[in-house]
Amino acid sequence: MTDRHQSTRGPAPRVLVITHDLDPTADYVLRELNERGVPFWRTDLADFPQQMTMSAELRPDGRWDGSLVGPLRGVDLSELRSVWWRKPTAFNWPESMSGPEQKFAASQAKRAFSGVLGSLPGVLWVNRPERNADCTKPAQLTAAAESRLSVPPTLVTNDPGAVRPFAERCGGRIITKVLGGIVHTEDGKRGQIYTERVPAEQWDNPRVALTCHLYQQEITDKAYELRVTCVAGRLIPVRIDAPEGPGRLDWRTDSKNLTYTSAELPLLIHTGILDMLYRLGLVYAAVDLIVDQAGTHWLVDVNPGGQWAWIDLTREQITHALADLLQKGTL
Repeated sequence: MTDRHQSTRGPAPRVLVITHDLDPTADYVLRELNERGVPFWRTDLADFPQQMTMSAELRPDGRWDGSLVGPLRGVDLSELRSVWWRKPTAFNWPESMSGPEQKFAASQAKRAFSGVLGSLPGVLWVNRPERNADCTKPAQLTAAAESRLSVPPTLVTNDPGAVRPFAERCGGRIITKVLGGIVHTEDGKRGQIYTERVPAEQWDNPRVALTCHLYQQEITDKAYELRVTCVAGRLIPVRIDAPEGPGRLDWRTDSKNLTYTSAELPLLIHTGILDMLYRLGLVYAAVDLIVDQAGTHWLVDVNPGGQWAWIDLTREQITHALADLLQKGTL
């Protein structure tokens, strides 16, 4: 249960943090809120319904009265000012419920939580879950292009015949990446799917027809990469340099050998990122860019739940920015 992570006893919590039980990144911000005396309640969707109850009654003026309550603490909906939708896990149902019952119950619970919490007036969300869900790679790239950020030539297709002409237009250097999360499980083993080069002998692979794939032109003259953590209009960039090897294509494959240094964003890139996030409706995001030898900044990913605490250089800065935002409860 997550109640052991709650703020110290005091006034009714005004900040609701929804994340899984073992989330060390969230812990940094919650310790900071505790030190400031900001009351919060941390819980997870997995606590419902066995460790959490929800009760909300609609008033004649259209506002909801009620609460979310766990074993030790909870939140009064009328007191709530901020929701940090961090990394929740799925609702957890009793084993006595059948598969169809669990599926129906999950549908009911999802609509109740998003419907009631999402209807509370004056509550700041970081981020609204529907905005996270809408931030697909095609949507990211569209918003980036509309914000005048550079985007690599991109193809989304399940037509094997479309890959070779695209690759030839890209000078024969293309990569592929997953359209969703990189974590997958097969035969009980957990793995990650990283960015991969697509050799010419795979351009006509008939298995492409089985589902959609995303292909992009590879930025072959990469100088370095940037991870830009964005908190309510505040952009915190870090330069990432990877040594020769797999990390040059995808730095996540060689995280132990990366070098992080302070960076600054050109004004047009700074304003472009802010405009892109406004179009996507995101208060928080981790934005990844490739910078080539000519200085062009290529937008490659927008992660609305992106991690940040592993980079020592900016951990404290981001912790304080998120704590400031949740404490204030407004943009």
